[in-house]
Amino acid sequence: MSAVSEPPVSKAPSAAVLAAVVAVLTLVAAAGGWFLGAQLGLAPPASKERPVAGELAAEAAPAGNVVVLKPILTNVKVPQDVWIRLEAGLVIAPGAQVSDELSTAVAADFMAFLRTVNLMQLRGPAGLEYLRMDLKERARMRTDGVVTNVYIWALVME
Repeated sequence: MSAVSEPPVSKAPSAAVLAAVVAVLTLVAAAGGWFLGAQLGLAPPASKERPVAGELAAEAAPAGNVVVLKPILTNVKVPQDVWIRLEAGLVIAPGAQVSDELSTAVAADFMAFLRTVNLMQLRGPAGLEYLRMDLKERARMRTDGVVTNVYIWALVME
């Protein structure tokens, strides 16, 4: 009689053992995160009061009246086949008034300035900031310092 020996069959770990290993590793990771957070001092401040949403909006609000200009549509100097649309507003000093004729003159001044702009000057955030500063300076000169700021809501180039 010949005895046939079969290789031993290994059993796969059960689902209960796998769940226990995952639970232990999760607890170790959570404890390590808590310890590291405590060592780095990342605990949230307990005594500081958070500002209310209305207070945040009041800080961001302009000090003065906002005059919305009609959209300005013109082409730029280089390349001439590129059109630009600017939607902007002027912040007027508190207590000051700007007539419709003066705001129209400021918008015409903005359009004249945009016709002298090279498209490469408007690239990136720095270009947009330089444009806003140039428009602000032009508006201040045109209104004898009544305009305190210029908002650019939309700038589209095609």
